[in-house]
Amino acid sequence: HSPGVQPADLEEVVKKGVKTVVIGRGMSEALQVPPSTVDYLKKNGIDVLVLQTEKAVAEYNALAAQGVKVGGVFHSTC
Repeated sequence: HSPGVQPADLEEVVKKGVKTVVIGRGMSEALQVPPSTVDYLKKNGIDVLVLQTEKAVAEYNALAAQGVKVGGVFHSTC
């Protein structure tokens, strides 16, 4: 859970050309997402949403249904 989601964890998603990345922190939001990870995405012109996993999945599905090129990283437990 710590250090959490690192920029290197998202390189493959960024290379796909997504416009938004949704990060699910787990059911109890235990997974950390450091500021450096958010900064990395923003510097690549990508919007980022960091949410509790159930909310993250709902947001991901809503964006995908709208045709947004969206990527996601979801922690399914904790």
